[in-house]
Parts: sequence; C-alpha cells; structure tokens
Amino acid sequence: MSGSAVQFGALDWVVVAMYFVILAGIALWVALKREKTTTDYFLASRNAGWFLIGTSIFASNIGAEHLVGLAGSGAGSGMAYAHWELHSYLCIVLGWIFAPFYLRSNVFTTPEFLEKRYTPATRTTLSLIFLVSYILTKASVTIYAGAITIKTILGFDTVSLPGIGDVDFFWVSAFALVVITGLYTIVGGMKAVLWTEGVQAPLLLIGSVIILIVGLDRVGGMDALRAANADTISMWRPLSTTAETQGFPNFLFDPSDTPWLGVMLASPILGLWYWCTDQYIVQRILAAKNLTEARRGAIFAGYLKLFPVFIFLIPGMIAVTLQQQGAPGFAEMTSPDQAFPLLASYLLPEGLRGLVLAGMLAALMSSLASLFNSTATLFTVDFYKRVRPQSSEAHLVMVGRVATLVVVGLGIAWIPILLEISDGQLYAALQLVQALIAPAIAAVFVLGIASKFVSPISGLVGLITGFAVGMTRLFLQTSHDFNGVTYPGPVQAFVDINWLYFAFLLFAFTCLVILVVSTFTPKADPAKIVGLTRDTVTDAQRAEVKASYGAWDIFHSFAILAIIAGVYITFW
Repeated sequence: MSGSAVQFGALDWVVVAMYFVILAGIALWVALKREKTTTDYFLASRNAGWFLIGTSIFASNIGAEHLVGLAGSGAGSGMAYAHWELHSYLCIVLGWIFAPFYLRSNVFTTPEFLEKRYTPATRTTLSLIFLVSYILTKASVTIYAGAITIKTILGFDTVSLPGIGDVDFFWVSAFALVVITGLYTIVGGMKAVLWTEGVQAPLLLIGSVIILIVGLDRVGGMDALRAANADTISMWRPLSTTAETQGFPNFLFDPSDTPWLGVMLASPILGLWYWCTDQYIVQRILAAKNLTEARRGAIFAGYLKLFPVFIFLIPGMIAVTLQQQGAPGFAEMTSPDQAFPLLASYLLPEGLRGLVLAGMLAALMSSLASLFNSTATLFTVDFYKRVRPQSSEAHLVMVGRVATLVVVGLGIAWIPILLEISDGQLYAALQLVQALIAPAIAAVFVLGIASKFVSPISGLVGLITGFAVGMTRLFLQTSHDFNGVTYPGPVQAFVDINWLYFAFLLFAFTCLVILVVSTFTPKADPAKIVGLTRDTVTDAQRAEVKASYGAWDIFHSFAILAIIAGVYITFW
C-alpha cells in the first residue's frame, strides 16, 4: 500500500467509522419496517416530509463530479460553471409547476405520466431511454468516479488482500462503494435512501463549509481571492474566443464551453429536464405525503442547491490562490482536479479531515443509492408490472430488489470499458450525452403540460425524432473527435455547432415537430386528460393547489430567486 496523500490520523478514522455506524443503524431500522407494497418500497409509502425530500434531492444531485470535478472547474475555469449550480430556480419550478400535475396523476414514474398524457408507447420509449442512460452513463460513471475519488483522497495505489495479493485500490474502492450502498438500497428501498440522505446531506455541507471558511481565512478573504483569480472570477464569458468565430453566425461554432448566450439559452432547458422530468430527481417528489410537503421539499432543495457555488467552485479558486501565494503543499497541484483533496490535506486538522472524508463518502453513496432505486423503479413499474399485471405487491417488491442487484452488477461490469474509453474526457462525454438527450424530453413534458392542443401521438413522434437527431449528432461527433472523420460542409457544420446552441436548437426543433404533428392528428379526449394540462385543470383542483401553500412558501421562493440574482450581480 502506498503512502496516503492525505495523512489521516486515528481521530479521522474514528469519525469515518462513526459515520458508517450511523448509516448501518438507519439502514437496519428501515429494514425492520418490512416494506410490503410497491408504494412502500419505491415511494416510501408516499409519506415523505419536506425535510427528507429536500435533503434527498440535494444529496442525489451531489456526486463525485462535484467533489472533484466542480472544485477542479473552479480551479481551472473560475466561476464559468456557476450557471449550472444556480439551478435552484428550477427546484422552484418543480415545486410550483410540475409537482401538482405529477401528484394529482398518482404516478410512480415520470414516464408513466407521459402514458396518461400521451400514449403507452411514449411511456415505453422514455423508460428505455432512462434505463439505458442510467446504466451506461450515470450508474457506471458514478461508480467509476467515486472509486477514483476515494483512491485520490486516500492516496493508496494498491492494497494487499489475503489469498489474492496486491490489488489496485481502485477496485477495492469500487466494490466497497457498490456493496455497501447496494445493500441498504436493496433491503430498505426508497425509505432507506431518503433517511440515509437525510443524514448524508448535512454531513457533506458541514465538511465543505469548514473548508470554505478555513480556506478564505488562509488566503486573506474575498479580495485576495478576486485578485488571484481576476481572469476567471466572472460568470459571463464572451460569445467568441477566436477571430474566426466573431460575428453572426460564426459565433455559433465557437469551441468555448460557456459562451454567455449559449448558457442563457441552453442551461434552463438542460436543467428543466434534470430537475423537473428526470425520474432520478422527481421520484422524491412522488414520495411526498401531499402537495404542500412536495413543494416545500423542492423549495428546501432550492436553498441547498445554492451551496455548491460556495463549497466547491470557490474552494477551487482558493486552491489556485494558495498555489500563487506559495502555501506549503500546493506547489504540487499539477491538475485542477487535485484542488479539493489538497485543501482537505493541508488546511484541516485531524478529526475535521475525517469529517470531510465522511462527507465525500456520503455524497458518493447518496448519488449511487438514488440511481439504484430509480432504475429499479423504472424497470419494475414501467416494464415488469405491465407485462405481468397479475403480480402480487410482495412479488413486485422482490422484483425491485433483484432489479437493483442487476443494476449494481451491470454498473461494475461496465467499469473496465469506461477505463478504456475515458481518456480523461469522461465527464465531458457524459455532459455531451445528457445535452443531446435532454432537449427532446424537456420539450415533450413542457408542451404536454402547457396545452391540451398537443395531440397524443405528437409526444411519441417528438420524443423519437428529437432523440434520433441527438444520437445522430453524438455518433458523428464521436467519429470526428476520436477517429478524425471529416464530413461534407453541412454535415460538418451540424457537428461543429457549439453544444449549448445545439441543445437549444434541438429543443426548438422538437417543439416544432410536436406542434406540427398536433395540427394534423386527433386531439386527446378532454375527459382522459383532466388535470394533466394547464387548460384541463378543474376549479376544484385549482382550489386544492391554492390551499396547499401560504405566505411563507411564496416568501422563500422569492428569497431563493433574490439570492441567485445577488450571486449573478456579485460575479458579473
């Protein structure tokens, strides 16, 4: 075993051990409750309160890409990626706009909502897209990145196992992460996920806030931070970074990741898909005991979502500042992704280092647990139950547990392939795939809820068409980037357009397809979509929604928007 990059002491390991003891206690307590129905297992008996909903949404969102990648982005690109971390306003959209439609439809999954609004085939198509993307991207990438993160933080290269010999610590980390997380997810279902994330989210926040406070104090405050990161402190990046891409329409082909117009056009669309339609997030809303708790959970998640800018991006810039100031240990920072591990190594005393490590483990495990549970829910409810509708509730719970186990196995099996193809571009590839999937899904949900004019068949046509266009771009771009394939003019332009502008145009194209198809195809029977669109909500349903919120809900929603505006102004 090699020396650890972060020198953990006995007290650090005691803190980490206490975290696992608490985790095991919660998992055991939930397991003893014996979920008997699919509602119990997949939606925590639809009895979740706002605190567990909010912390679970936040904990599900925070993964290895935040622990290492986002802090690395702060070190390498400053505040450029803060736009994505200020999606708190979309948590507000989830709670105020989407939650009422989801809860009154009484669905288990977001694809099931599309079946009620459109057609069964639309549900099947979206469920397939979700399942494949979860297994091939989210699940495997979370396991891969989580294992890399643990290995990086602890600094172990190999570990000697009895009867096996020296083993790469990456694999030890990966299996430990999967087995522990998979065990309590399989046994306890959604209730275990909610309760463990209720502990994990505060732990992560506490550890990260400590790094922020200690780091700012060490560098000399925000003024010193601004001075050291003068070139990257602004969130607003130019439309064009090269002479060749100046002017219209050339700026559409600028290779920059974050041109301000592209961010403003595409970020809300990608965020709308993730925060308001993705089963991975929305399942927590579906578990709410009522609309009031669902909305307040989303609002609470909106507050929590404000933290990553301060606890990950800014610490990345703190690491750069410390490097410029010649602080001990930071001269060895050769990659931005080393920022967070080095901060934990050199800024924190014994005990607090263990707390930060426990917070990191909490973030990794909560993201993974959410993936396992959401994927099992999609398979069991959207496929197995439809094929075998006569199945008992106990049988479906058992199928859900087996499905979770299979997802765990598939995620592990895919890791060696990821190791071959990642080549340092794993997160960029994941981001690209999601940007090509999201627009069509967002368009189908937004238009479906917005108007009864949108016909049942149009949702299926729009979803398939938009997804096909996105996957065509993915295939062509992958061939171009990795194999050097060059295409004729218009095709190459299709590949070269900046990914943010492409996402916006794909959303607009899918909306156009849906509206055109709706013009020439039969509309849904109004009686079958009552309460599923804005213009079919009954007076009684409107009254129910109005009775579900009060002045404090409105106040906190506007408070979140005010904080977001303040961040934009501060880092203009």
